[in-house]
Amino acid sequence: MIDFFQRLDIFMDYKGLNDHKLSLETGISNGLIGKARKRGSLSGQNISKLINTYKDLSADWLFRGEGEMIKSKENNTPAETGSKDYIIELQKKTIENLELRVKSLENKNE
Repeated sequence: MIDFFQRLDIFMDYKGLNDHKLSLETGISNGLIGKARKRGSLSGQNISKLINTYKDLSADWLFRGEGEMIKSKENNTPAETGSKDYIIELQKKTIENLELRVKSLENKNE
């Protein structure tokens, strides 16, 4: 069973975020995400910043792992699970972000 921070990492990969970029976009103090991971908890105030910044992120998915990660654009509700186009787009975006992370890591090692 995956936990809150594992789901947050999946979302961050999907969006192409790292802890620093997430902190800048949400207003969460720099370094707090990493510390929260070690503690295993994030304050309600900071979770609220996440949800308010990333309006497409489903809180149900983030907290409980229920439904879809990304809300649909039309009515801000979780996108239909069976939508092939939605799944394909989600996979493409995830692959693109992972490829960028691999290139970044390769450049650091050179």
